[in-house]
Amino acid sequence: MLQIVLGAICITLSLVTILYIGPAIFSIIIILSVILLVIGIERVATGIASSRANKSRLFNIGIGLLIVAFSIVLMQFPIFTSEILILLGAIALFFSGISRIVHGIRGDNQDRSRALQVGVGVVSLAISLIIMVHPVNVGLPLLGVIISVALLISGIEMMLVGITGRPKDRLTA
Repeated sequence: MLQIVLGAICITLSLVTILYIGPAIFSIIIILSVILLVIGIERVATGIASSRANKSRLFNIGIGLLIVAFSIVLMQFPIFTSEILILLGAIALFFSGISRIVHGIRGDNQDRSRALQVGVGVVSLAISLIIMVHPVNVGLPLLGVIISVALLISGIEMMLVGITGRPKDRLTA
């Protein structure tokens, strides 16, 4: 029963995320910023309360203060933060696309597999370049859609497991 309820919650969250992409991304950034703030405060407290050598104490305090400062900046500028994160993701997708193209051209795979790998690499490059040019207008909505689809799939899977009473690994068998 719990899996059915949690699955329904995931499906509802996926629909809310699709309908309200901007606030969903903003909420994620704020939640992560608060988590970082708590981690930074914990590091500072650990450094102050520690009975270890001075270098270790100073290191904990310094890292804690950096994390606190970083989390405050994230909270103050959530759109800039999301833009940077989207750009980093686009850069990673860009290099992944290049890698797929190179492996597809040089690979020992069959022709169909090589063509598919090159095709996926080209699509990755195209999407990454579009996101790099328009990180807020294209990148954020795309991220929201991806999060929504992941939540939707997880919710459906949880509900199926709850309804059938079978573990996840036996659903496909």
